[in-house]
Amino acid sequence: MEAEILDRPPLSGDFEEHNFSKSGNTLWVKFFDEEYIEWVGVFSQSGWSSYNTVLRVPNEKLFLVVAGGQGYFVDPNKREIVSTTEWDGIDNIIYNKATGFLVATDGLCLALFDGPHLEWSGKRVSADGISFTDQSGPVIKGVLNDLTDEGCEFTFNASTREFNAAWVFAENWG
Repeated sequence: MEAEILDRPPLSGDFEEHNFSKSGNTLWVKFFDEEYIEWVGVFSQSGWSSYNTVLRVPNEKLFLVVAGGQGYFVDPNKREIVSTTEWDGIDNIIYNKATGFLVATDGLCLALFDGPHLEWSGKRVSADGISFTDQSGPVIKGVLNDLTDEGCEFTFNASTREFNAAWVFAENWG
């Protein structure tokens, strides 16, 4: 099974199409099911974020499509959306193998998803922007916006939910 974001809609009739969109602002994703039959899904973008990605959900026969911040869990064999994320402003997301969680950010705070279920959401830690740079075991590394050009490095333990950074949002703004 595979999936990829298309740069533009395919020519009509090139692929079996499944329109999951409720709005005109859409993301087109091409899937290959277990039999390597191609089909295309059309997904609404939430409008809260410009972030788009698709990733295979480990140990599941599902893909996570993030379209403009809204997450859709898609079964490529049944050609259907199984569920959507409880957040619609996802700005970045990674899978943490050590915990089995999807670690997400909306640019302001961090969240843990157990599949589509929002397991935990933390308090605001960034002025406006969080990027993930690396991970080792349950520890996620990244850079948050602290109103400087270089940003502030942080670590987040997805098991203990411990967050460490030299810059603390609540002490500097708020």
